[in-house]
Amino acid sequence: MESTAERFARYQDSLASRLRYEQAQHNLQALHDLSRPRRVLDAAGGNGLNTEFLAGLGHRVTLLDSDPAMLEQARARLAERGLLQRCEFVEGSLEAVADVVPRDRFDLVLCHHALEYTSEPLRVLEGFSAVSCASGEASLITLNPVSEVVRAIVFRRDPALARQKLADLAYDARWFGQATLYPFEQILEWAGRSGWSLGDFRAIRVLADYLPEAEAAGREDQVIALEKDLAALDPYRRFGRYFQFCLTRRP
Repeated sequence: MESTAERFARYQDSLASRLRYEQAQHNLQALHDLSRPRRVLDAAGGNGLNTEFLAGLGHRVTLLDSDPAMLEQARARLAERGLLQRCEFVEGSLEAVADVVPRDRFDLVLCHHALEYTSEPLRVLEGFSAVSCASGEASLITLNPVSEVVRAIVFRRDPALARQKLADLAYDARWFGQATLYPFEQILEWAGRSGWSLGDFRAIRVLADYLPEAEAAGREDQVIALEKDLAALDPYRRFGRYFQFCLTRRP
C-alpha cells in the first residue's frame, strides 16, 4: 500500500498541483520581499518543494514536518539539487512549533495547505508569532469554503448540497483525512489575536479547476497565466480554491 508521502509525490505531477505550487510561489514573490537573504520556516512543508524554491533563491530554510517519510523525500530532493547546506530539517507538529524551533528567529514563516488540518489554529498562529522576529511575515494558504459551494453546483449539479456547504465547513481531504474550512474573516480574527496583521491576500486556482484536464492539455501555460492575472483581482480572488494571506507582525 502506498504511503501518504508516496501518493502525494505522485499527485505533484498533475496540473492542479503545478498550479498549487507555481502560483503560490508567484504570489510569494509578489507579496514578500525575497530580494535579500531571509531566514525561512517552511512549516508542514512536506517533501520540500517550497523549501527547494526558497533555498534556490539563496534563503536559509528550516523545514518542519511531522511525517518522517516526507522529510526523507525532502532531504533526497535537496541533496540532488545541491541545496542541503542551506536547509535544516525538524520533525514536529504545527501545534508544537514554538517548542521545536527557536523563538524570535524567522523573517518569513510559510504554512501552506496545513492550517485546515489542525484543531488548534489559534495556537498554531500564536506559535508562528513566537518563532518570528519582530519584523517577521507569514505566508498562509488555506482552503476557501466559498469554493466548496461553487464546486457543489459545477461538479455535482446539486443545489441542496451547495446550500448545505454554506454552513458545513467539514471537508474530506482523502489522503490527509478530515479538514475544517475556516472562513476568511475567521482566519483574520485569529491572526489579529495572535499578533498578526493582514498585508494583502491572493487567490490560487480561481477558474482552472472547472476546466476538464483533457481540455487543458497542451494549454497549461495559458491556464497558469490566466490564474496569475486573476490572483489579485476582485471579485475573482474571493472565489479561489485557496486563499494566500500575507501576514505581518504587529509592533
